[in-house]
Amino acid sequence: MKFKVNSYHYNLLKDHERLSAFKEAIFDFMENHEGDSLDKTAFDLGCGSGVMSYFASSYFDKVISIEKESRIAHFAMENLKDFQNIEVFNEDALDFDFESKADLIICEMLDTALIDEEEVPVLNRVRSFLKEDGKIIPQSIINVAEPVFMKNHYIQYEDLDSHPKYEVLGKFVVYSDIDFLEKIDESFQKDINLSLFDGEFFNSEEYEAKDLIDEDKYIKVNGIKITSFTRLGENIICGPTPMLNPSLLVPIEEIKLKAGESFEISLSYVMGGGIETIETDVISR
Repeated sequence: MKFKVNSYHYNLLKDHERLSAFKEAIFDFMENHEGDSLDKTAFDLGCGSGVMSYFASSYFDKVISIEKESRIAHFAMENLKDFQNIEVFNEDALDFDFESKADLIICEMLDTALIDEEEVPVLNRVRSFLKEDGKIIPQSIINVAEPVFMKNHYIQYEDLDSHPKYEVLGKFVVYSDIDFLEKIDESFQKDINLSLFDGEFFNSEEYEAKDLIDEDKYIKVNGIKITSFTRLGENIICGPTPMLNPSLLVPIEEIKLKAGESFEISLSYVMGGGIETIETDVISR
């Protein structure tokens, strides 16, 4: 099926890894409910061009698709007009008057660490319209952080349009695992302990040439890399793809450490509040 889209949603449709993961998760939901009543309802929140609603239409008696951007909603209406079991509404999911409850909520308002999109505030509101045994796709998101040296010291995504220069200096640490079936506090704060690789990792000449190691063999650390892994189903985890949660580089106060040493930072942000809410503080070194 051909979809009418703008340039952004065209890139979303080109991300086949992202699409196939969501399609498989929707299929798995129905496989696990085989034999149940066929009278099932799905909500597609922030439906965009309507591709997730299209996937769900094969399995659900009714699909409610909601998109607040009027131009994008028009595309969805055009793309899905021949499907009798799909209704598209040009409204905000935060205000929409749901008249029934859903067996499945699909909400792909995702962003790295859930910072810059409305996944969390929308689900905190719409979760009350999910049936008792209902499910949400995606199910959860796992966030990890790594210490880095950033060439450009500002917040930046590693996406299709940006290719930031940086060096990863230590192993990643899982700092949060958020279950979308549970009420989520939108104001996030966590103290994270990070360690540098040991001395064998750092080739002095190579890293001295990159201005990472000073004359006393101290290694410069000036940022963290945040990466999100999305659990779409029981056995489906999708890592960053070109259009799904690209890694995020966040500057911190520059510190100098020896190989193998650790430091602790405080990381905070508002989920759904935007990257301008990100705050970091080095609390021990």
